[in-house]
Order: sequence, then C-alpha cells, then structure tokens
Amino acid sequence: MNLKYFLISIIILFSNICLAGGATSETLFARANNLFERSLAGDESVTTVALQSFNILSMTYRDNPLFLAYKGSSYTLLGRDSWMPWNKLEYTEKGLAFIDKSLEMIEPRHDQETMRTVPISVETRLVAISTFVAVPESFDYLKKAKIVLADVLQSPAFTASPTIVQAQVYLEAAKIARSEKDSNSEIQYLQTLLKISPKSKFAKIASKRLQELK
Repeated sequence: MNLKYFLISIIILFSNICLAGGATSETLFARANNLFERSLAGDESVTTVALQSFNILSMTYRDNPLFLAYKGSSYTLLGRDSWMPWNKLEYTEKGLAFIDKSLEMIEPRHDQETMRTVPISVETRLVAISTFVAVPESFDYLKKAKIVLADVLQSPAFTASPTIVQAQVYLEAAKIARSEKDSNSEIQYLQTLLKISPKSKFAKIASKRLQELK
C-alpha cells in the first residue's frame, strides 16, 4: 500500500477511536495542528495527513469555522506540494473556497468560544489572512486579506486574545504592507509586534525585517 494512503487510513482509524473514547475537539485539534505546522514548515510527507485530519474535524464539528479554515489552508499546502500546474490550481482554489466559507460561518458567539484559549473568530481569520498572503499573487487574494485583517483588528475578541496570537496577526499585517510597498505601515506593525510580544519567535522575524528596512 502507498505510504501516503496508509497514513491516511491510520489517522482516520485513530480519530474514530479518539472520538469513540471521548477525546475532546481540542485534543484532536492539537494533534491535527501539529501535523499542519510540520507541513507549513515544509514537511511534504504530512500534508495529506494534516488535510485528512482537518477534514474529519470539520465534518465532525460542522459548526466550528476554525476547522474548516484549517482544512482549506491544508488544501493550499497540497497545492504548494503538487508538481502539476493544474493540480496546484485545483487544490489552491478548493482551499481558498473552503476558507471563504469558514469566514461566512463566523457568528458573534465565536468571539466568546475558544480553542486553546484563542477566540475561534480570531484564529479563523488569522488562518485566512496568513493563507491569503501566502498563495501566489495570481489568485488575487491580497485585497481579501486586507478586509479580513481590518475585521480582526476591529474585533473586541482580538484584544482579548493571547499576545502571541496578536503578534502573529501584526506580522501578517506587516507582510500585507510590504506587498503594497507601504514601508511606513510595515514598520508600524512590526514595532507594535515587538512592543506586545518582545520575546516571541515572531519578534525575531520582526527585528530582522526592521534592520533591513533601516
């Protein structure tokens, strides 16, 4: 059996066992997110497994937009990893469509409901922004990224979020400003990031970029 599909079978079986055994959505999310982060860092061997994990979560918890957003972002990573141009296009478009749908699902209650202490509305929008910024410019999603960024920065749930999450949002905001060659806004976002989260992994990225801008 192909290793990829063997891993998919294992994750499906494992998730079903977890659900039957009463594992919480947060426990399953943590496992899926670990796979996603590995894929995001470049480990192509787990991309399909991460996608399948979030597919299971999004089908099991249909009212949670966060799982659907991660499913969509996983599809764009599958597009990144694909060799054939038509596969890259198909997977990326499918992923962006799922993320668009997840944003439409956000309700006021998602400002209060949390996943790992982070408001679901905030992390869903963060996943959307980071994915929209990362996909090739040809998909023309930078404008949507700016709209979602404005939504999250204006949300009371944002200021209630952990500082590490706020820092990541400001880093994505700086990337948007950089894409638009708006150095003043980029500097402002990076400085805000350093102010609220000076010792985070994102602070190192911000400091390096500020040095480049000087």
